Amino acid sequence: MDLPESVTALILARLTIMDIARLKLVSREWKFLLESSYFRDLYGTINQRKLSSSWSILYNDQSSNTALEFFCERWGLTKSLGSCVTRFLDEMKAANNNRRVRILAITEGLILTKFGHGTFCVADPVLREWIKIPRPPPYSSQDDLQGAAIVTHMNNGDLLGYKVVRYGVSILGIGMKRDRLCFQIYSSDSGKWTYHYVSTQRPISKLLPSNPLNLNGYLHWLCRATQVIFAHDFYVPTELCRVIDLPQRSAKGYFKQPGQGDEATLTISCGSLMYMNTDTGRPNQQLKIWRLKNYTSGSSKDSWEFLWNLRPCLDLCAGCVPVAMHPFDKEVVYLVTRQTNFLQTHAHLVICNLRTKKFQLHKDWKQKTIEFGDYEPRLFHQFLLPQRLGSIPCPPGCTLATLTDQH
Repeated sequence: MDLPESVTALILARLTIMDIARLKLVSREWKFLLESSYFRDLYGTINQRKLSSSWSILYNDQSSNTALEFFCERWGLTKSLGSCVTRFLDEMKAANNNRRVRILAITEGLILTKFGHGTFCVADPVLREWIKIPRPPPYSSQDDLQGAAIVTHMNNGDLLGYKVVRYGVSILGIGMKRDRLCFQIYSSDSGKWTYHYVSTQRPISKLLPSNPLNLNGYLHWLCRATQVIFAHDFYVPTELCRVIDLPQRSAKGYFKQPGQGDEATLTISCGSLMYMNTDTGRPNQQLKIWRLKNYTSGSSKDSWEFLWNLRPCLDLCAGCVPVAMHPFDKEVVYLVTRQTNFLQTHAHLVICNLRTKKFQLHKDWKQKTIEFGDYEPRLFHQFLLPQRLGSIPCPPGCTLATLTDQH
């Protein structure tokens, strides 16, 4: 008996996303239905709560990947989200002649990795698929490309495209003036690398911070040395980069160097960019959090909304560093703190509820540490299960590779 399409959609919308990915192969009609905007909206409505509770924090240093598990329901995974991510990375390494796999960025359920010294890959660890990006061409010796990130083009949860961005500082003219950023960009739409310069109209330090955040087509760099955020929209043609003053920026603090007591980071929560700052060098340490409300260059007054001012529990969080906020709850923040027992110092992850002012140690993460700076916010990545139902968009001339799940 043939069921009406609306009834079929209601039944299929209660399956896991991995099951839906397999059902696209059943027939052309089902593939058309499962990739339609109608089904995507229906699926999002039915599973909104479960989709919004599926995420993990991935701690990535030079030697290991550690995933901290939170909640994961709707994908039908037989193991935890954290173990799926780390196992996928290990299998990627084995499938590529055991070359080292380095995580460069994580966003929208995608991971940008690099094999060895030159091959970039965009991977989806849940669908267990990846795409090798063609090697970038040589670039000018006057430019200093220092890192790589990925920026996405989203529409109602659908991944329409992405760009791999190599970024750095361009040095120009007499006196080695630095006021331009240089980008080498690979687009999934064209399958080609291009080169761009943008002006900051502000002095730039020699090195851009690593791990810029992707949000709404922008990449955001937190520059503590000059107390600003550089934000550039990679989907709107422009030769200017937005420069947003930090909330606490002052004339005296313009050239303030990091490491003088303040610990700051950017994070994303509830679809907004958040700035977190702690003054660890002061006796009465405070945690302050702002939300970026608009991209107004210059004045911090018009750009930021002040949300929280909290004094952490000194017994539990003395000398804490903010590393992330809950992606779906702006009242929950994650901090790294140190504790010394029997002459050994360890770093711990602390979960803090800003409203109730309650603190709790995360029992699954404990790292031996010598220097507090060993655990910088850039080493912590939020991995959110994507709400999209399709594969990674494959650029022209590339191949979508899939690992068979043997477990």
